[in-house]
Amino acid sequence: MSALAVRGVVEGFYGRPYTWEDRHRMVQFLGGCGANTYVYAPKNDPLHRDRWQEPYLAEEWRRFAELAEAGAQVGVDVWFGLSPLGLRLTEDDDVAALRAKLAAADDAGLHRICLLVDDMPEDFASSGDAERFSTLAAAHVHLVDLVRSFLRERGPDRRLWFVPLHYHGDPDDAYVREIGAGIDRDVPIMWTGPEVCSQFLTLEHTRQVAASLRRPVLYWDNHPVNDGEMRHDPHLNALTGRDPRLGGTETLGLLANVAIQPEASLIAVATAMAYATDPAGYEADRAWWAALHEVTGDERDARDVAALADLARRTPLRRGDYRLDNRLAEPLRRCITGFEAAAGDRRKPLDEVGALLGELAETADHLASGLRNVRLRRDLAPWSAKLVHQSRAARLALEVLRRAVDTGAGDAPGTVEVLDALERARASFHWVAGDQLEVFARWCLRQAEAMAS
Repeated sequence: MSALAVRGVVEGFYGRPYTWEDRHRMVQFLGGCGANTYVYAPKNDPLHRDRWQEPYLAEEWRRFAELAEAGAQVGVDVWFGLSPLGLRLTEDDDVAALRAKLAAADDAGLHRICLLVDDMPEDFASSGDAERFSTLAAAHVHLVDLVRSFLRERGPDRRLWFVPLHYHGDPDDAYVREIGAGIDRDVPIMWTGPEVCSQFLTLEHTRQVAASLRRPVLYWDNHPVNDGEMRHDPHLNALTGRDPRLGGTETLGLLANVAIQPEASLIAVATAMAYATDPAGYEADRAWWAALHEVTGDERDARDVAALADLARRTPLRRGDYRLDNRLAEPLRRCITGFEAAAGDRRKPLDEVGALLGELAETADHLASGLRNVRLRRDLAPWSAKLVHQSRAARLALEVLRRAVDTGAGDAPGTVEVLDALERARASFHWVAGDQLEVFARWCLRQAEAMAS
């Protein structure tokens, strides 16, 4: 087993594309962690997809060229992605526009092209295409051949990758088999695994895909991407569930689809590159802590980001109830059961959980305002703010209950403060430990209310 030949990322999410500063930062980071590939393919760049026929301006091509040059300096190839939505292969104007876009990219020094037809309609773009091609797969084989021939005209060192219409699931699929048989073997084809966001990538599945595609698999790995319904999850955790045996001949490489937050993405990306560099020797926890320290640059910052990752752990790499196995779940449960069962000193379980909530509040405040990596602090701000309000509500509610235990009296101003903090937390849909802290805070208020009545 050895390192995967292709190791890198794809900027391929739905949402606000990265800035050029973000891309340069990512390329430099990749160069430092054994990666060799950056694919430009943001779905919401209209000139990449929806209005692909429209040419980029000269200044934009200059920025692409600068990124490619920056990549070359650190050993990272920059691939130019094009997703020609609605392309009509039987219309000369569309084919001419395609050639013009590819020629302009090549002139800018982008000699590596990624052609994408993923997430496109399952029918032909025109009646002319429907008449000419027997299947969509046949049309896509023709499209790849067209682009491949054009690139060969431009020079022998040009390269092409393809993202197909069917890119996950059962590889024993008519479309997958047809493109595998029809597309020349020197064009790698990307695949995300058994699912769009796959919890596991196994050697057995990889072999099945490689057999259908008739070439080694180039994985487009959808972690840490967090677009669509995942946009409220930061995906800070390490890459897991990838077979240590994928370093063989069946796998060409692994490209991590990055999250919307560029700096926060680096944590998971670093673990993905550690895996791609040595699949057999990869240890997720060790790689994750190394990534946390590298991105944060500080021991305390690393610990606090790790705490947030634990609380905001919802990700396709995991399944089940994410609330039941984080650092808060058991202490909160012990507090509630200990308080309700206590025949004598009811303050002890409150004091125990109070110490934890105090630490949590310090962590939340530090995440919100103290992280040395300002870019990371900005990326994590929605989750940090949510945790600030949640932890404040829980601490205030605990104090309300403590006063009720001591005096048997209610605390109307304190209750109002708790409810205000909960309202501010609810205003954010960013996911941090589900509703555990709100449930605990409201339990405290109910207990205090009952004792004062």
